[in-house]
Amino acid sequence: MKYASAEVRKQFFIDMFTRDISLEDCVLDLIDNSVDAYLLKHETSISELVFGPDGNPAAHELGKIDVTCTERQIKVVDTCGGILRKRAMGEVFCFGHDEDDQVGKLGAYGVGMKRALFKIGNHFHIVSRTPQEGFEVTFKLDEWADRKEWNIPITFIEGAGSEKKAGTSITVTELHDEVALRIKEGGVPKNILEDASTTYPYFLGQCVRLRINDTDVNPEPIKLGELDGVLRAAHEKFVQDRVVVTLAATVAPGQRKAEDAGWYILCNGRVVVHADKTNLTGWSNDLASFQPKYRSFVGIASFESEDPLNLPWTTTKRDLNRESGVFIRARALMATMSKPILTFLNSQYSGDTTVEVADIRDAVGGVKEVSFKDIAAKPTTGFLYSPPKRKEKKTEWVRFQADVSSLDKVRRRLRRPNMGAGDIGKLTLSHYVKTECAE
Repeated sequence: MKYASAEVRKQFFIDMFTRDISLEDCVLDLIDNSVDAYLLKHETSISELVFGPDGNPAAHELGKIDVTCTERQIKVVDTCGGILRKRAMGEVFCFGHDEDDQVGKLGAYGVGMKRALFKIGNHFHIVSRTPQEGFEVTFKLDEWADRKEWNIPITFIEGAGSEKKAGTSITVTELHDEVALRIKEGGVPKNILEDASTTYPYFLGQCVRLRINDTDVNPEPIKLGELDGVLRAAHEKFVQDRVVVTLAATVAPGQRKAEDAGWYILCNGRVVVHADKTNLTGWSNDLASFQPKYRSFVGIASFESEDPLNLPWTTTKRDLNRESGVFIRARALMATMSKPILTFLNSQYSGDTTVEVADIRDAVGGVKEVSFKDIAAKPTTGFLYSPPKRKEKKTEWVRFQADVSSLDKVRRRLRRPNMGAGDIGKLTLSHYVKTECAE
């Protein structure tokens, strides 16, 4: 028996490995590693962050993540606890996870850091310290690509000495020409900041503080709404394939822009899909095509699992695996939950000027912000709209034109020459009711 070579060519691997991910998402992958280090260190669950009390759930000091992005280097420095030597030697630099690896919450496939480094530049310097021990890695991609071996040179160094100083620093220099050019043209740091604010609303301020080029990144919350006694959000929950799925759909509070409307998909608390209005989440297929009149619609689909490989995200964490069984089931429910909300929003643009239409418009305008966790804590239900009860009218305006001569006759008869027309109208109505309507 003879065997043909089927080995992986390193340069081909590098080219294909980095082709389908943006520079901004590469930086987010490095941030993911820092967040994961904090979650592992403090044993913080995703449920605590998404559905627990506001603020730092474990009352630990926030981890700090600082990103520097220039045309000369991209650097990510954190105080999130560092990486153990054992993991560095056997897991961190491998492509993919082994079944015995310590898997984090956001690191699903074991490719994020390596792909980010390879995409960004040629020279890498990594220093990581736990309180007790540390390691340092320095290598060049072009030299590594020329070697037959796949291993990475590593040096053991002293630990940080304290929990507060423990963390990791990743510096990429000798940026690839296309990367340096994009950064030089401007906009990349701003894109990273904006992407981070919408990607980590359940992590920023709760477990980490993030800065991009010395600018603090503030979380951009996903705003849901309800109106007491009038409008209640739809809510569903199920467990499949060791994934807990929590769904909520409703009318968003306040004045909304069309770009903010749609479905938000979370995988272990990280926003993977932002304000989706495509057939990925049922639009133009199970639902109507998106139109500006639906700009108040908002939905959240949260997928949570102890094993991130069970989640329906792709390796770039910017799309979903449409063949995932748990996503297929969730997508069907999402469409069912959305339909009555779109019908409700559509009805406020009816050509009728009825009281019912006015009530719907008042309800949409009066919606108050409510958190995802508060909706998730309630029993599952479909979208509910209960029109407000109107008070029975006790009075009504009566207006009509009357001849001045007729009014003057009444004034002379009553000997009240200054009596107003309104008083005369009240008097004549009262007289008619007493004399002609008496039972």
